[in-house]
Amino acid sequence: MLLFATGIESLYEDEEFDQRQLAALVASKVFYHLGEHNDSLSYALGAGTLFDVNEDSDYVHTVLAKALDEYASHRNRAAESNDEAANVDPRLEAIVERMLEKCIVDRKCQQAIGMAIECRRLDKVAEAIVRSDSVDATPAYCSNVSHNFVSRRVYRSEVLRLLVEVYEGTPSPNYLSMCQWLMFLDKPEDVARILEKLLRSENKDDALLAFQIAFDLVENEHQAFLLNVRDRLSSPDLQPSEPAEPNTAQTRDTAAAEDVPMVEENQPLIERRVDPKEASNVCREAGKNQRDFVW
Repeated sequence: MLLFATGIESLYEDEEFDQRQLAALVASKVFYHLGEHNDSLSYALGAGTLFDVNEDSDYVHTVLAKALDEYASHRNRAAESNDEAANVDPRLEAIVERMLEKCIVDRKCQQAIGMAIECRRLDKVAEAIVRSDSVDATPAYCSNVSHNFVSRRVYRSEVLRLLVEVYEGTPSPNYLSMCQWLMFLDKPEDVARILEKLLRSENKDDALLAFQIAFDLVENEHQAFLLNVRDRLSSPDLQPSEPAEPNTAQTRDTAAAEDVPMVEENQPLIERRVDPKEASNVCREAGKNQRDFVW
């Protein structure tokens, strides 16, 4: 088997041989059966389009899994070193992209999203969401994957920011999920903008949705974020109250009161007759109190 593999390798390395891709494919399968998966992947890359990602076999599945691991590892190392322009074998990238495209075409968008997130291919994440059958369930799955399996906070924020951008471009955005993601991104101004839009909408259901979003945000108990959202909301427009109609009965009473003639300042309003006995008792009581005060 090794001698056979060596002969195939020599055919692949011969630049004048017109079936080099076929020789690479055969060599890849030979090394797969020998358990040399690294060499199997290397020759599979040389096979080009002859390596069929749609083939349902253990060989293809093993090579694709190896290709995905290699590509994801390379992309993650490049991101950690802030070297996004690091060279990636274009043949390896081509196989991964063909694999992602196959998943999207087969309506396995969640699988494509998981692989794209692992490989840091946010463009493919967005493509899988847009082309999926469920515009609501797919982003929710993407959000769960980012929270549960993405350890780096910066990259998780990039995924959530992408979800917000994708949702904003849809005809019927899921504002409830968007505001949750914006809270994790610490974007109170964007949440306030969405709430303002819903509250000022002519549709009453939008106003109810705004209240539901507010209740959900309160349940997260992120007090500082809630205060920032509140501070960015504009004051409610108070409708001017209509002038009250004058009370006819009250007007008549007021007019009647104005017609009453004013009395003189020193003239008592009510005349009272004083009982002589009562006056005498009051005087005696006053005298007694004065004596007690002196003593």
